[in-house]
Amino acid sequence: MRCCPPLRSMAPFSESCIVDAHHHFLDPDKSFHSVLKKLGAPTYTAEQYAEHCAGVPIVKTVHVEAMATDGADEVEWVNSLADAGRCLVGGIVANCDLSADNALENLRALGAMKRVRGIRYILDYDGPFDNGKSPTHVWLKDINLDFLRDPQVAPRFERGFSELGQLGLSFDLQCCPAQLPAAAALCSRHPSVRVVIDHMGKPFKLNADQSAADEAAISSWRYGMQLMAALPQVSVKLSMLGFCVPGWFGDSTKEKLVKQLVNETISLFGAKRCMLCSNWHINGVISNSDGSDNEDPTMAELYARFTGWVDHLRQTDRDWLFGGSAAEFYRL
Repeated sequence: MRCCPPLRSMAPFSESCIVDAHHHFLDPDKSFHSVLKKLGAPTYTAEQYAEHCAGVPIVKTVHVEAMATDGADEVEWVNSLADAGRCLVGGIVANCDLSADNALENLRALGAMKRVRGIRYILDYDGPFDNGKSPTHVWLKDINLDFLRDPQVAPRFERGFSELGQLGLSFDLQCCPAQLPAAAALCSRHPSVRVVIDHMGKPFKLNADQSAADEAAISSWRYGMQLMAALPQVSVKLSMLGFCVPGWFGDSTKEKLVKQLVNETISLFGAKRCMLCSNWHINGVISNSDGSDNEDPTMAELYARFTGWVDHLRQTDRDWLFGGSAAEFYRL
């Protein structure tokens, strides 16, 4: 195994020197994770994450907010873990409602906190929440708003979004495919805001059966991703792929479709704007598919599949995919 370089050097990274740009720690007993407590989520510690990393040469990570009701409190908690040497977190993506009247005040406070590199506010909405039958995320169950397309709330959200660039904060965009054109329009109006699309734009539970429904869903996703890829400030995370194609880990036909979509995304954005990530928390079922299937890969098995899917690419491209892009985007 080659020796890992300082993180400030954006290359080389490789399968033997990985930056995991998307994972979560959970503590439902803390007030800022009250939503997780209501959902029955278990505690997931830094030590559990380290145990699950066995066999995966991760050198640095990015902790992404986990439906935190208080972004600053969650950041303080994650910083305390990193300061105590309990994890390898080098960057934090904090929760902040960009539509709130005090969004700018909150963003300034978060931006001044150690390790904070960006903001996420979960946006995937395509009608009222219906227990996973549609792409709408449980976070929006009670909020019941489309922050990207609803003319009543989208302008307020955009005001907050527009402040990110001057504060040096990026935005993790988690939305459903139907929202991608609106997201692209928003991003095009604010080119100074660096954006990374979470979970490959979240194509929704494809069957890999070449059906008309699958083709329509892929076509909608592809159109939105093409719009986003045309914006040079936008990157993408290749993660939670079992949500896109449930059952891919144990089905070669489904895995073939996942590999195709991953490589299509890399072709659209270029390797320098793509990040292979674990989304790790709780177990392989949740990390890989958000509970959309029962497949339970280990993190080592997940990264082994990543390696196989991109082994035809040049080493320099693989270096970007496994660490360089994440290190550059999150300024690690």
